[in-house]
Amino acid sequence: MDKEDFAARITSAQGSLYRIACSYLACEHDRLDAISEAICKAWQKRDTLRSERYFNTWLVRILIRECIAIQRRQRRTTPVEQLMQPDVPTQNEDLRLALSRLPQKLRAATVLHYMEGYSVQEVASMLGTTKGAVCSRLSRARESLRALLKEGIE
Repeated sequence: MDKEDFAARITSAQGSLYRIACSYLACEHDRLDAISEAICKAWQKRDTLRSERYFNTWLVRILIRECIAIQRRQRRTTPVEQLMQPDVPTQNEDLRLALSRLPQKLRAATVLHYMEGYSVQEVASMLGTTKGAVCSRLSRARESLRALLKEGIE
């Protein structure tokens, strides 16, 4: 894969990468760091990609690993932005807030499948799990979201 092809694929995937990073990381700076680090690692390891048709799946897996690495490093700290912002959601933020309250495994599967449009099999490949586990996570996520949104409405 040459430089121009790589750049074109990254450019077409940048919206998807950002939304996936949002599902993992709360801070804007962390999201951008994860994305840029994932792109750098993808460029360095582009020769390990077995088939170019799996580029997006491969890139998303790299991004997910970077997001998890950032979460691990920050596990014991609380960002200043979270301390200063009141926890009062507006109507437009209800779904985002409900998604943020889901456990990480459920949130990742939900964002990848429903928001990014990946198939259950592709999500399973990205998350390193089985198709059945992804279906189970999606089902539990729908139930949890339903309950969280219902609480917010009433």
